[in-house]
Amino acid sequence: MQPEHLAIDLEEALERAPVTRMSRNEVPGELLVKPEVNDLLFMAAVDWLAIGAAWVGMVLGPWWTWPLFALIVTSRLHSFGVILHDAAHQPLRGKNLRIRLLETMCGYPLATTLNAMRYHHLRHHRDSGMPSDPYFKAGVEDSPLLYGLNVIRGVALIPFWTVRSWFGVAAWVRPGLRNVYGRVFLQDKSGKDLTDSAEVARCGREEIGQILFQTPVLVALWFFPVPVLYGYVIPATLSGILAAWRLLVEHRYTPTQDRRIETILATTNDHQIGSALQWILAPRNIGYHVVHHIHPQVSLRQLPVLREWYQANHPEYPEPT
Repeated sequence: MQPEHLAIDLEEALERAPVTRMSRNEVPGELLVKPEVNDLLFMAAVDWLAIGAAWVGMVLGPWWTWPLFALIVTSRLHSFGVILHDAAHQPLRGKNLRIRLLETMCGYPLATTLNAMRYHHLRHHRDSGMPSDPYFKAGVEDSPLLYGLNVIRGVALIPFWTVRSWFGVAAWVRPGLRNVYGRVFLQDKSGKDLTDSAEVARCGREEIGQILFQTPVLVALWFFPVPVLYGYVIPATLSGILAAWRLLVEHRYTPTQDRRIETILATTNDHQIGSALQWILAPRNIGYHVVHHIHPQVSLRQLPVLREWYQANHPEYPEPT
C-alpha cells in the first residue's frame, strides 16, 4: 500500500460503515478543517522553546526545582507525539522538507518515525475493537493488575522503539526479517506474510533517519550521563508511561464488528477536558478523542468545536470520563 493510501483507506472504511441515524456527512463542512503542516511546525517550535527554557532552568535553578522542569519537558515530549499523530492521519504523498523537519522535531525524540506511527495507528482507527486492531487489549478493564502492567510497560516504550530502528533497517535489507519487524515492532495483526510488503520495507528504510538522530543521543548519554539522564531520558520515560496510560483511558475494550458512529460512541472516551492537568495528560486536544475517531483527519485545533456540534445535535454523545 502506498503511503498516501493509508489515510485514504481509513476514510473510505469509515464512509462504508452501515448507514444509521447518525452520519459523518451531516456535519457542516466548515468544521472539518484539516491540519496545516506549517501550523504543526509552529506547535513543535513552541514546544521546543519550552523544553529549551526548562533545560536552562535545570542548569541554573536550585536542585529542588528539577521536578517542575522535568514535568515541563515530559509534557512537551508527550505533545510531540500528538503533533506527529495529527500529521500521520493525512494522506501524505511523500516527505517534503517540511514533513521531514516535523518528523525530526516531533518523531525522532520519541524514537519513532512518521511511517511507523502511520502503520499501526491508522490500522487502529480503521479496525478499532476488531481482531486486527493493534491496540486492542482484551480484558484489560476487568483486571487492575493487567491494567497496571499495561501502563508500566510505557517505561520500555522508547527503548523498544530505539531497538526497532536498528531491526527495521536490517529488515529493509533482509526481507526474511520483515515478518518479525512487522508483527513485533509495527504491531501488525493481519496474519499476512510480510516478506514482500513494500509498506513494511519502506518503514524499515525510514528508520535510518531515526538512527542518525538517536546515535548522537546515545553517545552523549555515554559521555555525559547525568545531564542527558535528567534532561531527556527520565522525562522521555515518563512521557512513555503517560502515552500508555492515555491509550487505555481513550478506549473501552469491547470487541466490535462495525465502524458505525454509534459503535465509536460506545467504545471511545473523551477525557481530561477542562482539566488543569490537560497540558500534560492530554496535550493538544487529544482528549477530545471521540470526535477524533469519528473524523480522524480533522485538525486537533478543531476538535473542541466539533465536539460541541455533536453534543448539540446528538444528546447521546458521551460525557468525558
